[in-house]
Amino acid sequence: MTSITLTPHQEQAIQQSLRTGLICSVDAGIDSAVEALPRPEAGFDPEKALLAGERIRKLRRSVTLDRGGISIREMAHMGHKY
Repeated sequence: MTSITLTPHQEQAIQQSLRTGLICSVDAGIDSAVEALPRPEAGFDPEKALLAGERIRKLRRSVTLDRGGISIREMAHMGHKY
């Protein structure tokens, strides 16, 4: 078994999480912390990033602003009138 030394800040965070019910035990808190660590196999995938960017661009094409005949400049100055 390995011993772990916590800083006072870490100890306080764990105690607060126990009091508020965020975690039910110290072991559960450690399990949650370990699960939150980045995994090497889940690294950056350039191909997935390109596909995600393409999907975002497609979504943006379909989003339009109905200006009701008002120019962007007029819309920008509308807030300045009040």
